Amino acid sequence: MAERFAEPPSFDEYVVARGSDLLRTAWLLVGDDRAAEELVRTTLRRSWPQWHRLSQVGAGSYDAELRRAVVAGYLRHHHRRPGSAAPATPQADPPSRADLLSALSELGPRERVALVLWTFDGLSDAQVAAALDDVVATAHRHRVHALDRVGGRLGLDEDSLRSALELLPPPDPSVAGLLDQSRPYAARWRGVRGWAFAAVALVVAVAVGGLLAAGEPNRVTPVPSPTATAVTCRTSAATPVPPAVTAEPLSRTVAAVLVCAQTDEGSVWSGFLPPDAPVSAPLAVDALVLAPRTAGAECPALPTGPAFRLLLQGIDGTVRAYANEGLACNGWPALASYYTALAEQGVLDQRAAGSIDDIFLGCPSVLGRTTDASGSARPSLPRGTVLEAATACLHPRPVPGELPKFRPVRANVMGSPQLDQLNADLRRSGSRAQTATVCPASGALFVVEARTFEGRLVELSGSCPDSLSVDWRPRDTWALSDQTGDMLRSLLVAR
Repeated sequence: MAERFAEPPSFDEYVVARGSDLLRTAWLLVGDDRAAEELVRTTLRRSWPQWHRLSQVGAGSYDAELRRAVVAGYLRHHHRRPGSAAPATPQADPPSRADLLSALSELGPRERVALVLWTFDGLSDAQVAAALDDVVATAHRHRVHALDRVGGRLGLDEDSLRSALELLPPPDPSVAGLLDQSRPYAARWRGVRGWAFAAVALVVAVAVGGLLAAGEPNRVTPVPSPTATAVTCRTSAATPVPPAVTAEPLSRTVAAVLVCAQTDEGSVWSGFLPPDAPVSAPLAVDALVLAPRTAGAECPALPTGPAFRLLLQGIDGTVRAYANEGLACNGWPALASYYTALAEQGVLDQRAAGSIDDIFLGCPSVLGRTTDASGSARPSLPRGTVLEAATACLHPRPVPGELPKFRPVRANVMGSPQLDQLNADLRRSGSRAQTATVCPASGALFVVEARTFEGRLVELSGSCPDSLSVDWRPRDTWALSDQTGDMLRSLLVAR
């Protein structure tokens, strides 16, 4: 049973499953079938020797590493500076393939990468920055500039451009050529690696023999210090147990949480679980929801049956496993809370690493934030307030009754046009003592981090971008115009 959750794909299995996705991404970077296949083939050749290490870590890691390798291979051979932007030409009809390829060719290589990974692959600014080996702020600038240039020239908004790019590369490119080319290289590498290991073993044996022959009676062989073992789907399988519900925060006893998918034909899970990474930030661990299975029918529309296991690594190193069949609503709320915790952990990790120095270059985590229902309803955002800087953030939230999906936290630093739109609303009206609009079945939380010219920091939040609570007080609400709501959706919402 554990093998169904723990066994990672072989190199060939991964190429068959994900090679076409790599080819489509590479095609949008180079704009040609043959060049795209050559780029991916070279990437796979270089990555094969590290496959064992990558597969031990998990799907999120080798997806990210191979994507980074594809980007690096593309950037090594494309150093051209971006051309001058062509004037915007509103088009009544959808742009042709030639128009799209011409617009892409005018971008610089790093701008093109940022545009493709953001729109086509659906990555966040942080993930784009990791693929470019750059900081988040720079990746954000590349992406915004690319969207402005291509969208402005073709008269397309972000959603329309995303739809157009989806139709550019071949819909289902063959991966046969990738497998045929990688196997001979793999065989040669295995031979070289075998001889290298043999030589190293011989040297070690000679060195150890010399030490023993020296016969130093006072020599004490050092004992290697124990190393912490990271929780992984392959090595940390355990027999599932019923969950014990407790009011104590999970982070007091749990160091990391990881979800492992069952991948055989008996699984009822039709999706995938990216990235295969443990949740270890204390706030993110505490956001997980664990409840035992009940006799009720709280989630009648969701599938029942085996799908995944939830592994909990204690601070003492022990691992507990919960099967989704033993959790409430067949485990789907637990998976949704894992996805939310994993998305927020990315924000927490960036803060802890100091990669985001300014509050307006990223989105603070909203874990642990609660609305102050008992607070005063006195409006605190006066009419005529002027904002000098702001960041729009979209935090994923589970939708009850729907299969959960992983979505990263999305961020967009607002430029002058967006700030002008917010300030125009503030000139008309400030916040009022009213209840914020609640979107039915909303799968996201809109948050605007703003700073006024007086230096005050304001947090505006809501499930709809039409009315936002001020500083998490639900009765202190700022109603936004339709234009501002549409602006926030266009900045953050991606299909």
